[in-house]
Amino acid sequence: MVKSVEESVPAVAPEAPFAEALRHAIARRGLALNRIRTHLADRGLHVGVATLSTWQSGRRVPREDSLATVTALEELLQVPPGWLTVRIPPARSEPSTSPQPYAVVDYAEALTRLLDRLRRDAHGRLRNVTVLEEIHIGADRSAQRRRVIQSVVAVQPVDRLIIAHQGEPGCDAELLTLRALSGCRAGRVARSPEVGAMLGELLLDRVLAVGETAVVRYEVEDLSGLPSTDYQRFSEWGGMHYVLEVQFDRAALPVRVSEFRRRHTAGPNLAHRELMLTPDSRVHVIEPSADPGTVGIAWEWD
Repeated sequence: MVKSVEESVPAVAPEAPFAEALRHAIARRGLALNRIRTHLADRGLHVGVATLSTWQSGRRVPREDSLATVTALEELLQVPPGWLTVRIPPARSEPSTSPQPYAVVDYAEALTRLLDRLRRDAHGRLRNVTVLEEIHIGADRSAQRRRVIQSVVAVQPVDRLIIAHQGEPGCDAELLTLRALSGCRAGRVARSPEVGAMLGELLLDRVLAVGETAVVRYEVEDLSGLPSTDYQRFSEWGGMHYVLEVQFDRAALPVRVSEFRRRHTAGPNLAHRELMLTPDSRVHVIEPSADPGTVGIAWEWD
C-alpha cells in the first residue's frame, strides 16, 4: 500500500529542532543506532554511534562536513529531502544574526532588498529536489530564454516559489520577463536596475504542508540582446539533482565550452572540465547532488 505524504512524515512541528526531528524519524523507522551506522558505512559514510547519539540528544549538531551524512539519513529514514538538513542551526560564528539570503552570489544585498519588497518570510521554505534547466543562446550571442522544470519539497508551510535571475552586466532589468507555464501562476516581480536582476513569485496551486511536493514549469525571457559568455545556477542549500543544458544557435557557435563549480559566483573554480558540443549544437552538465554554491557552463566566442 502506498502511504500518503502525511503518513510518510513524522509528526513534528515545522519549527522542531534537528534533534527532536531525528529522534522521531528514527523511532518511526524502528532502527537501532548501530544499524544506522552500518547502513551509512555501506554508502561510504563513516559516523560513530556516539556521534549519532549526541545528534539525537541535542548535545551536538551536524556541521558542514557532515551534510552528506544528514542527506543520507533523510533517505534511510524515509523523510523528504531537506527535512532534517533545514533544521541544522547555523554555525555560531555570528550567533546574533541570521545568514543573509542568497549569500552565495555577489549581488546578494540587491536580491535581499528585492525580497523585502515581495515576501521575506517565503525564503527558505522550499528545497529543490530536481531542476532541469535549458538556456537558449540566440544568433546574436545573447541568452534569450531560460526554461526550467523544477520539483520542490516544503520544509515549512509555503504557497509560493521565489525565482531569482540576473541578466548580463549592463542589462535593462525591465527587459527580463518571468512566465509561469504549469503548476503555478505568476505573481509579483521586483527588479533591481543597479545589478540587472529580478525576483519573481510563482504562486503554487495550494499551500504545501511540510513534506509535500510540487512540480512547476516556467521560463525567463531576456530581450536585452547583450552577448553572454556563461550561465551558472546557484543553490543555497545544495542536495538537488541538477541538469543544465545550453542550446546554441547554429549561426553562432562558440569556439570553446567548459563546465565549472564554485562556492560563490565571484569565487575561484573548484572544478573545471572542457565540454564538447553535440551535433545539434547543445552541451550539458549533470550534477546528481549539487553542493551549496554554483554549477555552470562557460563559453568563448572567438
